[in-house]
Amino acid sequence: MSLNKLTYKLPANLASAVNAALADWKSNNKVARLWAKDAAVWTGADEANWLGWLSIVDEQLANAHAFKELAAEVKKRKFKQAQVQACDSTRHGRLQPLPGSHAHDVR
Repeated sequence: MSLNKLTYKLPANLASAVNAALADWKSNNKVARLWAKDAAVWTGADEANWLGWLSIVDEQLANAHAFKELAAEVKKRKFKQAQVQACDSTRHGRLQPLPGSHAHDVR
């Protein structure tokens, strides 16, 4: 069952390519394979190194206490500004706070 119905209109040559890709994803169970972090859904090259985002919700829910601690610290210190950064530490290193700000790593 689909939650959202998308509609689109494409030139015939693109429509046939999109329909073929959609049929391939369906017949090869690629959505389930994607969520199972099967890098072969893509090129099978280095995709296994960047599929961690697929489990981020479960990981963050398991780490909810860190967010609660951060919220308590923010309230206690009466912060007036906040900077939110996303960082893939495997590629970009540690968070670097902006001048005059405080970085809090919740990992």
